[in-house]
Amino acid sequence: MSDDRPQDALARLSERLDKARAQDGARPAAGGGDTAGQQQALGIGFRIGIEFVVAIIVATGLGWAFDRVLGTRPFAMIVMFFLGVAAGMLNVYRAITGQSAAVGFRRPSGK
Repeated sequence: MSDDRPQDALARLSERLDKARAQDGARPAAGGGDTAGQQQALGIGFRIGIEFVVAIIVATGLGWAFDRVLGTRPFAMIVMFFLGVAAGMLNVYRAITGQSAAVGFRRPSGK
């Protein structure tokens, strides 16, 4: 076997790849997609999840503190937990519908 054969095979393979890329040039790569849009969607998803969890944790912590001060052991924490869940769900709803605008801000109507 000569040393030219692997190089010839690589050259032929390179030519075939170049032809295939030229023919397939109009199509985007499978993994190329809209990465900016995906990153934005991922950021919104993380934001919504974190807002929901933080609302529950803060409300439960406040309930625990109220229980400790008032001596009402589990009741304030349970009530505040459910209020935290409700506040978290309201935050998620506002984030999804886009109602997180500043107070007094009104979006222009389509008229």
